[in-house]
Amino acid sequence: MEVSENRDRLIYVLESATRVFKPSQFFAWTQGPLQDVLPHEIMICGMAEGPGQELRMRYFTATHYFKAEHFEAACNPRNGLFAQIVNHWKSTRQPCLFPPPPDAAPCDPEWEALMQRLELRNMAAHGQLTAQGGLNAWFGFFRVADMDFRTGLLLEILLPCITATYARMLSHEAGASMLAVGMNGAITRREVQVLELVRDGCSNLDIAQRLNISAMTAKNHLQNIRKKLNVRTRGQAVAEAMRLTIIQSKQKGI
Repeated sequence: MEVSENRDRLIYVLESATRVFKPSQFFAWTQGPLQDVLPHEIMICGMAEGPGQELRMRYFTATHYFKAEHFEAACNPRNGLFAQIVNHWKSTRQPCLFPPPPDAAPCDPEWEALMQRLELRNMAAHGQLTAQGGLNAWFGFFRVADMDFRTGLLLEILLPCITATYARMLSHEAGASMLAVGMNGAITRREVQVLELVRDGCSNLDIAQRLNISAMTAKNHLQNIRKKLNVRTRGQAVAEAMRLTIIQSKQKGI
């Protein structure tokens, strides 16, 4: 009976993934069907936009203790936790579990201290290479419940589905994002969200927390926006975006 139930849960994860297109649907999928087979509290996703490009990281969680500043610290390209884990994964190309199983290669002992500082523990991570050997995608699950040697096998099975589902979400997000055109290119849906938050007085860190991105990514979005709108400051970007009706003026509550 247990084998049959596990098989049905796995089939449901795969089947339900085909209906995921939007970020909200991806989040619901990770919190619903995926939780039934791989229970976790925090999911970190990274995918390269093209060959040889760095991973663009993003996190999904329903918890409140893992915040944008934790994510920002973990994403530090020099000494951040994720960079260390990805480098370790590149050396093995196998599912990476922490704490590691008894028969697995030992992980860096500093990981435990880093994870505790970042409100993380019980990690299961895996990645996918391109045909040319470059890193295409990487996914990390933290605070995984009931983790044992089978977790790595399960992640090996789920990786193609998770990768395809996340890529479909990103593709849909990009395809639906060409909303308005400035002088030097299209303003994407994500950039519209950033502009609206800047209009509302949010700092880069505020934007990062609201959109579940890093502060560096928020800064990059603003640089791209200023270039596209041919302006120099955040205030000028908001004013120009409102002039072009890319965003509306802030609606004041009564």
